[in-house]
Amino acid sequence: MRERAALRWVVPRWLVVAVLVLAVVAVAVPGAGRVVEAWGSRAVVTLQTGVAVVLGETAGAVDTVRRAGELRAENRALRDQVERLQAEIVQLRELELENQELRQLAGLRAQPLSNELIPARVVGRDPLPFSQMITIDVGAEHGVREDLPVVTWRGLIGRVIDLQPTTARVLLITDASSSVAVRVQDPDSRATGVVRGRNDALLLLQYVGQQAPLDTGDLLITSGLGGVFPPGLPVGKVVQVRKRDQDLFQEALVEPTARLGQLEHVYVLRRGALEGR
Repeated sequence: MRERAALRWVVPRWLVVAVLVLAVVAVAVPGAGRVVEAWGSRAVVTLQTGVAVVLGETAGAVDTVRRAGELRAENRALRDQVERLQAEIVQLRELELENQELRQLAGLRAQPLSNELIPARVVGRDPLPFSQMITIDVGAEHGVREDLPVVTWRGLIGRVIDLQPTTARVLLITDASSSVAVRVQDPDSRATGVVRGRNDALLLLQYVGQQAPLDTGDLLITSGLGGVFPPGLPVGKVVQVRKRDQDLFQEALVEPTARLGQLEHVYVLRRGALEGR
């Protein structure tokens, strides 16, 4: 009973009836067998075609999924390669910038130097607005001493004021406690004075004689007076002259030649001074 019930549930009744009718027709009617056989063949062919199409579509879907996985893997590999290449480009740019600085510095070193240059990187900057200082990654172990000048290829930036074995602090020329003896590079002037910091982007030139030639655009270089800074280092350019008849001295605002807000690579002058100035 259970088997019959299962058969009735699995096989639709209309299909059983259709098969019986076809069988009776095939036996009772002459030539009907061939018709039934033809219908059956067509049904089988249609079924086979449908199964083939389904299997083909299934295989295509499987291949698509497999290909999609391969494409994802290739994309990941390409992204990794692009990231590596971008990192290499950044490193090459940094090396090019450093090489450019060294080439430009060679112009300074081509002048007679009786001292060596100690290359350093800026690793810290004082965040306080009333203090203009940086920290560099060389110290006593590298031959650095207090009061040694620090420069870039553009010119003077300051001097060493605090020393550790592997680091040093540099007081920038823009600090209010900094002063540098300078002279005008123009051979027709050679006026001397003192440049002081103001805790901002500009310097103040003081103690220039009232009658000394001083004009906007004049380049100021270290004079060597005082013995701290060697003569001939570029310091800044005059951007504004302040001159009043009743004053004993004239003053000027000076823009540093070195870009003090963008310091990365600097050089400590180990000893001696520029010669031939």
